[in-house]
Amino acid sequence: MTDITTRQIALVTGGGSGISLAFVKKIHETGYHVLIADLALHPTASTWIDSLQPKDADRVKFFKLDVTDWAQLEAAFDHCMTLFKGIPTVVVPGAGVYEPSSNSFWEDRDSDSRYKVLDINLVHPIKTTRIAVRKLVEAGLPGTIIHLSSIAAQRSSIITPLYTASKHALSSFVRGMAPLAQTSGIRVLGVAPGTVSTPLFSEKPEAAKFLDMERDYLLPPDAVANAMMALLTQTEEFESGTMLEVCHETEWRKVSLLDDPGPQGPASLTSRKKDAVKDIYKYLAPGKASADSITTD
Repeated sequence: MTDITTRQIALVTGGGSGISLAFVKKIHETGYHVLIADLALHPTASTWIDSLQPKDADRVKFFKLDVTDWAQLEAAFDHCMTLFKGIPTVVVPGAGVYEPSSNSFWEDRDSDSRYKVLDINLVHPIKTTRIAVRKLVEAGLPGTIIHLSSIAAQRSSIITPLYTASKHALSSFVRGMAPLAQTSGIRVLGVAPGTVSTPLFSEKPEAAKFLDMERDYLLPPDAVANAMMALLTQTEEFESGTMLEVCHETEWRKVSLLDDPGPQGPASLTSRKKDAVKDIYKYLAPGKASADSITTD
């Protein structure tokens, strides 16, 4: 039997679609056992799994997960042990939602005294990191945790204030965890993509309306997954705490904590933010004539 301390295992939340699915495919190709933890598999994920040879299909499994439930997050790690006889040494808390495709700040649709966007985009990756660190330290194993932030962490927006706040906080969290590499051999890093062609936009008209799908450049998910693989494998180039901006398919940029010039590259711009402002103007100044003077970011 394979030693449980040496088996290569990855746990990816949100791995059923988008950027996280692209990463699942790439790390699976290198020989990892991968647990996709998500609410469901996108049809493209199911098609990919069905296309695999049986021996390769055995190395990727699905676990239904609501990332807002901490007990389910713990169970996902336990499921890795049950299925793969080991602890995941690569963890990607990749599940995320946009605003307003999820409950927005302006619509007041959240209940239970909490914001869903923050639970998914911020609380879930922080709690997942805590569980991963605890499991790895107890086992005496090194590991890598890769977060999905955004160039929104370098901006501010009245259109998507919850989403933007979650990404600012997540990038700060990644930087704050940098010393874990020295104390425990656990590297914590993050990518900060620009606009990416994922189901989040292609299948959510309320989010896609911020974009001009003919003029704006959307990165392929593979480009971000390539950057994530670089964070995983190029340990000397990308130290723990790195936030790597991905607004170009091959030209990536480390984001500085201080005096950073801001997002660069073709995927850093969107064309229809003024239209988005008009959508929220009714909450800000009902009956007034124009939203043209409002700064969007």
